[in-house]
Amino acid sequence: MKILFVRHAETDWNKANRFQGIVDIDISEHGKSQANLLSEYLYKQIPSINKIYTSPLKRTKHTAEYVAEKFNLNITELDSLIEYSVGVFAGKNIDDIYNDQYQDTYEDFMKENNWNLVPDAEKFDSRYQRAIKALQIIFNDSDEDSCILVVSHGGFMQTLISVLLGSKRVWGFKTNNTGIYEFSIEENNIQLNDEGEWGYKQDDYIVLNPKKWSIIRFNDVTHLKERE
Repeated sequence: MKILFVRHAETDWNKANRFQGIVDIDISEHGKSQANLLSEYLYKQIPSINKIYTSPLKRTKHTAEYVAEKFNLNITELDSLIEYSVGVFAGKNIDDIYNDQYQDTYEDFMKENNWNLVPDAEKFDSRYQRAIKALQIIFNDSDEDSCILVVSHGGFMQTLISVLLGSKRVWGFKTNNTGIYEFSIEENNIQLNDEGEWGYKQDDYIVLNPKKWSIIRFNDVTHLKERE
């Protein structure tokens, strides 16, 4: 089994360095070009993709549509793949934040890298449980021959990857627009619970498989560099 996480293509707010969160911004003209390059690259490099899931926001759906058309596949939307709310930072860039009442909030947030400090932002535990739910839905509808593409968001993908790897640490890694993360697991390493589903209770949270996944690609943007 393989699973690929891809961040959506560029939006105008990405280019302007504005926090997006759950604001429904579509991809830009440049983003459309990125999505097309992504679809061509995946079709050549990973032709075994046979399932596509996406967040319901326009920027992910429209990125996924380029790949779906290339592979002649349907798209499944999952609400649980949506980006997390960035609260009072939504629609703002750094200059905006420093010119309003949230300068101290932003500085505390940067020191701690903790969205729990931002008013109205989605809390960590909520994001983590949502990521577990999304991956359980995806895996329980798949088998050892599945090659799954998940088109989501730069912030929430960090939580998805943490859940996949059985960790509660959310890394602050950079995710480029249309960056590809690929993980694989051998059939003999897939272990289901007593109900025949993914999801083991471990301490206070769920792990989806007790064996380690192999990391194949991490923020791969070769498809963009080939056209530079």
